[in-house]
Amino acid sequence: MNDPSLRNGIQQNGQNDNEKCTAPELLLKIVLVGTHAHYESRGMIDEKRLEHMLHAGKQILYKSHQESDVRQNLGFSSNVWQGLSDVMDRAIPILELQSFAWKHDASNNFNGSSSDLISFNYPSLVKDIERLNDLCTIARNLLATTKKAQNLAAERGFDQQILKLIEVCVRVAARGYDGDSNVRNEERWQKVVNLYKRLLITCLQFLHNFIMHNEHRKLVLWLDLFGSVPPSEGETMNASQTYPTPGPTPESQKAQSARSERIKTTVDKIQHSRVPVDESGLSYTIDDVHALFDLMSTDPPPDGSTAEAARVLMDQIRSDMERLSGLSASQLDKNPEALLKVGAALRAQLPGRELPIRENEALQSKNPSEVSTPEPIKPIAATDTRSTMPSSLRTLNWSSLAEFGEFSEMDGSSTNLTKDDISMPRSTISAATTLAASKEDFAARISYARSTLAANDDGPFDNVEGDPDNPIDEDVRSIEAAADSLDEEDDEDDDEFQHPGDQERGLLTDVPLVLGPTEIEALPMIIQAGIVDSFGLKGGERSGSRNMQSVRCHILLASEAGRNLLRELLIFIAAWDLPDDEFYFKMMVQIMEAILKNNLMSHAYQDFGQAKDIVSPAQSVVIKILTHIFRSKYSPASGSNSNGALPARSAAALTRADVLTVRYIFSIFRGNIIPETCALINYQGEIRAGRALADEFPLNLWDMERVYEGVYQFLEFFAVLTESNDWKSLLVDWEIVYDLVTLLKELDVSIPKGSFQIPPPADENTNKATITPRISENNNPTPVSIERPYDPNAPDVPIPPLSPNAENSPASPPLTNDDPSEFEWRNLKKLIILVLSSLVWKSPTVQTQIRKHGGVECTLGCTHYDSHNPYIKEHAVMCLKFLLEGNRENQKIVEALEAREVVEETRKELEKHGMEASVGEDGKVRVVPKRARSG
Repeated sequence: MNDPSLRNGIQQNGQNDNEKCTAPELLLKIVLVGTHAHYESRGMIDEKRLEHMLHAGKQILYKSHQESDVRQNLGFSSNVWQGLSDVMDRAIPILELQSFAWKHDASNNFNGSSSDLISFNYPSLVKDIERLNDLCTIARNLLATTKKAQNLAAERGFDQQILKLIEVCVRVAARGYDGDSNVRNEERWQKVVNLYKRLLITCLQFLHNFIMHNEHRKLVLWLDLFGSVPPSEGETMNASQTYPTPGPTPESQKAQSARSERIKTTVDKIQHSRVPVDESGLSYTIDDVHALFDLMSTDPPPDGSTAEAARVLMDQIRSDMERLSGLSASQLDKNPEALLKVGAALRAQLPGRELPIRENEALQSKNPSEVSTPEPIKPIAATDTRSTMPSSLRTLNWSSLAEFGEFSEMDGSSTNLTKDDISMPRSTISAATTLAASKEDFAARISYARSTLAANDDGPFDNVEGDPDNPIDEDVRSIEAAADSLDEEDDEDDDEFQHPGDQERGLLTDVPLVLGPTEIEALPMIIQAGIVDSFGLKGGERSGSRNMQSVRCHILLASEAGRNLLRELLIFIAAWDLPDDEFYFKMMVQIMEAILKNNLMSHAYQDFGQAKDIVSPAQSVVIKILTHIFRSKYSPASGSNSNGALPARSAAALTRADVLTVRYIFSIFRGNIIPETCALINYQGEIRAGRALADEFPLNLWDMERVYEGVYQFLEFFAVLTESNDWKSLLVDWEIVYDLVTLLKELDVSIPKGSFQIPPPADENTNKATITPRISENNNPTPVSIERPYDPNAPDVPIPPLSPNAENSPASPPLTNDDPSEFEWRNLKKLIILVLSSLVWKSPTVQTQIRKHGGVECTLGCTHYDSHNPYIKEHAVMCLKFLLEGNRENQKIVEALEAREVVEETRKELEKHGMEASVGEDGKVRVVPKRARSG
């Protein structure tokens, strides 16, 4: 050991330790000092010694994993944590320089290609990432000693270094290959990306261990991730670094100027106001407070006049808090619980926000499930204007949080229901009005789009091939060139806004875009540890006003970054098509159960919506998880005991949180889903009838499949609810029959039934690779096409041979139609019939409701064969049995029906098979073999 820097560093660390340094601790300190010197002065340590340090680090890694006394000895050493933090502080900028082309000047940035830069630095990057991954793994293992090690890591700032490292990993791994077409470079880039993913997984595991059983660390991490906007790129860099850093953008300067003007205006209003505060409320709004806090955390600091105005506003806020609490500022600082309470009281008195909100967010209650005014219908295709708001104004929506004192009252297990809780503000009459308005609005949007296109159309021209002497052709080419340039600029703007690791989206938001199902488990476990009551406890649940799990659940949904992360975690289930028994799916069920228990499910569903979708992919997954939760909570057990009898299980009582959530979901179903979906289906019928053009259909096939998936999930959710008598009674009171029959009618009128098709005889010479569609025996819908990551290493799945009974079991034709206007809505009618059957069974009330809304005739129409809805005939016959049983009024409707003639299409189809049908004088239809014509 001839290196003086290593020797001096070890001596310095040894002098700071009060206890005798053990062999593992000494070895780790040697590794840390050497690694720090390597990153501080590249090339100072030769490759041979670097390899020795890497090997020594792996020895410590093994011991920290296997031996608890080593973990305790290292985890309780402040010098070890300081050394880890110092290494990360030096290593992360080096990683960025080797991975990001924008960190270099134009003459040395590989034409802006970070992929080519990574390939160029491949040898050093591989070793550096491996070295850092070993150190992060050691740190993760040391946290098994819990609170003392966790607090030491936080005191030395190692958790903040981990957050910076996560951002680097996500930025690299979420970017695609943008280098030259070089196989060797692409292979190197891919290997480095895989190493970054492994490092990212280790960092997430560290964060999970960092907050386990430590309420203080959980809250601090929550505030780091979701409580405020993280520091900008320039702020995270060390001042001693010599490479250039990007300065403030014009947008950030404009936002800071807006904050300054807002604060000055507010202070001027306060100083000139002569009205007592207790008579007219406060003179500032929640947005003023947000602007003040954002201004205090920005760099560069505000000018003198703005700083003075900020000080006046801060003094006013402090004075109001003292007035409300009756305590001085110093007393409040010493009593965090009193500070939280007075902060909640102050927030309750603040005037409302001045920001515009979306139509479907215009709710007058703190809980959307308790709103009595129906929310307006959102358009099928619209623009979400929230992205145009300044980031400082949409970081946190603290005004939507409940008061701190109310957390003790948010008991999700409460069964005390009021009359208002179980009432449905949307009646069937208002729903019918909404349906008619939706159809008119849909047609009006199509007409407006048609007139806009006609106004912009200059008429056809014949010079298609292009004539250099014709000025029209030049104009067309110039317009196309301008449009292409605008598209490129838009793409660049989108890339800049959607940049992985963009603080507007949140630090962890892009992690689900990078990792797979078996790699991402640490991320939902972090959310579990923060908001799930029973997580990390041997028994029981947390309760009372000091239940910080509930507080963190509210913070998660109040922040833009938290909502973005939850949205991506939910979409991850659909993207990978994860089954219900997948570990990741089970974790997300627990997370959504915590949100449901805190009565925030309606907020979550609303925030996950997208303006262009009737049901967004994230909302579909929310309903799917709710279906799973309610099935396990309220449905009868499906198993049987050794005697073959169903095990006795008492029905769970309905809780207030569940009832309010179901009421909100049903109001969405009645007020948005049914009207918009029926308007869509109705326009499909108009196209088939020749009264509209298919080219004007506003949705593509992918949009239609997303709508279908959402509607299907809603119907499955209600099907599960009908298995419980209590829920069934509520649905009957809310007259869900109207919504189901309305959708069934629209499908029956506008979507043609699939015809019976006899498969061709099997040919031995036919290519055996032909894929034959199969009908699911468990009544599940045909899988919907969902974009999911492509796995090039996936094994080839052998194609099963045709079954001997393939000819005797008619199969549904595959979804080969690419025209969205001819979307077939497969299995939807069958599921509606199943829900109606469950509702009408032994229920005279439902029998009457179905008759009132014209459902008897519609159910009779479903007794025909329909290849788009396999076995619907059998389900419709069973539904009719329940519908007519003991109900003379319904029976009269069926008795009044009589056969008049054979439909021409049916006649031709029968003739193809040598049969013919006729209607006798008694009104009965007879099908007999076709007689041969004489002569």
